[in-house]
Amino acid sequence: MNSPDIAPILGALLQHTDIIILGHEDPDADCLGSQKALGLWLQHHGKTVHLCSAGPWRRPEILPWQGDFSNQIPQALAGKAITVILDCSSYERTGFPESSLPDTSMVVIDHHASGQPFGDLRWIEPTSPSTTMMVQRLIEASGDALSPEMAEALFLGFCTDTGFFRHLEPHHGWSLEAVARLLDAGASPPEAFRAINGGRSLGSRKLLGRALDRIELYFDGRVAITWENWKDWKEVGTERDSDKLYQSMLGIQGVEAAFLIREQNDGQCLVGLRSVTDLDVAEIARFFGGGGHKKASGCMISGDLNDAIEHLTQILATRLKA
Repeated sequence: MNSPDIAPILGALLQHTDIIILGHEDPDADCLGSQKALGLWLQHHGKTVHLCSAGPWRRPEILPWQGDFSNQIPQALAGKAITVILDCSSYERTGFPESSLPDTSMVVIDHHASGQPFGDLRWIEPTSPSTTMMVQRLIEASGDALSPEMAEALFLGFCTDTGFFRHLEPHHGWSLEAVARLLDAGASPPEAFRAINGGRSLGSRKLLGRALDRIELYFDGRVAITWENWKDWKEVGTERDSDKLYQSMLGIQGVEAAFLIREQNDGQCLVGLRSVTDLDVAEIARFFGGGGHKKASGCMISGDLNDAIEHLTQILATRLKA
């Protein structure tokens, strides 16, 4: 990881009494784990912390944290608080109207390179495998020890964004050194694995089966595309197991990229994009106004399922190398 001067961020956080901490809508464990661990550390320093999330809370592994978060931003803190936005490449992704944010200074900490710059203090680190690892570095830079609860939240977020280490790039041994410190502080790999992979509903398995049955291959088998829609969610529920679905699609011989299209009932499609080659799906997502990582991104495409497939295949035709 690069070595920016994070002292101004530490100073800004520690000089305020009230801190509002936001993440992106439809949160995952990297987002919420970053918020939770940072909040715990700030509370250790006597700060009043306001953890906020617009939801929805779709993933079973994050449900135990839901009671710690408010779905509204406190409004009586103008001029007194500081706002921290984590794991979020644009304010719009928080899911809160910009008008709902009190007039405060803003700190942005994120490992996504996409999005328009915003905030008063920014730390963007695309080489970091997760935002939780950046928060870990911030806490360690303060000289404080990680508590077991901080370590658990940070480790779960790291495992979420790395697919339990599967997505780590070569020459990132430093990240494993950081993970070792989380384990020494009390994080448990077996508990994190159970949180991510266990406790799934029967409906989630039926939804997974429907998506697997709909897989179609494009570009001579190099791209796999499948879909879900609101009728599926009405019949079997909205709980996802996207990681297993992407693993299955990318495990098909010859497949280099996998796209999951979730057709909404408002004339738009939410698209998840994954890659196991040099195909930059973040660049494709940015074309549609989304973003993310080079090998894992998302975006929204206007139109129905057929429109989304047509748009995706058109842009893929110009980017897939022979």
